[in-house]
Amino acid sequence: MRRASPRKTEAGVALVTVLMIVAAMSTVAIMLSSAVLASTSRAKALDASAQTDWFVSGAEEFAELTIEKLVATSGRNLFDGMPALSEPMTFQIDGGVISINGRDATNCLNVNALRSNTSDGEEGAGTSRTPRDDFKQLLELAELEGIDVEALTASLVDWVDADQSPGLSGAEDSYYSGLVPAYRTSGQPLQNLSELRAIRYYTPELIDALRPLLCAMPDERPQVLNINTLREEEAALLSLAMSGALPLRDARDVIFQRPAGGWESVGDMLSQPDLAQIAPELRREEMLSVQSSHIGIRTVIEYRGLRRIYDLLLLVEETGNVSAIRRERKG
Repeated sequence: MRRASPRKTEAGVALVTVLMIVAAMSTVAIMLSSAVLASTSRAKALDASAQTDWFVSGAEEFAELTIEKLVATSGRNLFDGMPALSEPMTFQIDGGVISINGRDATNCLNVNALRSNTSDGEEGAGTSRTPRDDFKQLLELAELEGIDVEALTASLVDWVDADQSPGLSGAEDSYYSGLVPAYRTSGQPLQNLSELRAIRYYTPELIDALRPLLCAMPDERPQVLNINTLREEEAALLSLAMSGALPLRDARDVIFQRPAGGWESVGDMLSQPDLAQIAPELRREEMLSVQSSHIGIRTVIEYRGLRRIYDLLLLVEETGNVSAIRRERKG
């Protein structure tokens, strides 16, 4: 048997060495390429995210100016179907689209008003009413099945008040500390209605049913309703303003029959047959107005594969000034 010559053996070893070096360099090249691609993609994503933030700021400023102009021309007398409060405003941008949708955020019961149990000074049906009384009656007027009005009210009050004394069927830290995971009550006003999910008895289904009727405003003052922007799903609020003397079905009919452009005054609405027959002491006119105090703006940004949703709450002051009092990122 013939042996391979030393030169052929050395050539074979050199070839194997070269192949190994080439394979190693190819692996390094692939890793570098992957790193460069990942870095480039990350840089593009960061750039798109930063640009989206600028779009959000621009959209918010545009929304504020639009509402200021709307308020200036109408004197805060907003009505359903007005420009900027009916159809979304859509703007095409290079690489995406911006959608801005406005709505009247005035018509709701402010759950943070429940932190105060003082009377509003009204004599309704012989008794002074408090925000807690209004909340309980609203739950009853909403015609929700299978709810315990007293327990729902007590649990919400216990969540926002500063003490640790639970109300009847309510819940303070002693209850929540026994849950898994354990947590404590807030003792502060709600920042938004999503916090209701942490409160005893408030199921997701119940929260969805109450969402059209409730809100969590930064202050603790009760809301004054704009009769010209009330929607049919908010009819229970109108029933509440009539001390429950207006059935929910009739309240929906009143809203449905509202004239185009709205009523000129609260008195015009109260002259409607269904309302005129209600005793004057049951008609809580201080809860009603033809003006709006809050406007909600939802901005949706779609840009280079990113989707951002922001909610903006605007305060419309009596002077006509419009200012942002809350910003929330929803997605």
